[in-house]
Amino acid sequence: MRGKKGNRRPIGKKEVAKLAVQHLSEVLVENLPHNPEIADNAAKHLINLGKKHGIRPDPKIRRFICRTCKQSLVPGKTSRVRINSGIITTSCIRCGRVQRKE
Repeated sequence: MRGKKGNRRPIGKKEVAKLAVQHLSEVLVENLPHNPEIADNAAKHLINLGKKHGIRPDPKIRRFICRTCKQSLVPGKTSRVRINSGIITTSCIRCGRVQRKE
């Protein structure tokens, strides 16, 4: 026998996308120093989810993703971070993209 369908609220695509962004953000942060392949894959999927559903990751997570090559940015390994006059400059070593933040 089936249960009552009227009592359940269907999960929409936006809510599923929000859950996926949260999960991928956790995967990205956990695997940044140890497993760069998994972190790169999570970064690529985070960008694609954001473009498709309009759900953006947290700004703290976004700074670990290069928007040009869609790879993860690990300070000292795949990115160079400089602070000059209060401006944080992050350069992707793979593609050369420069990101500045005040």
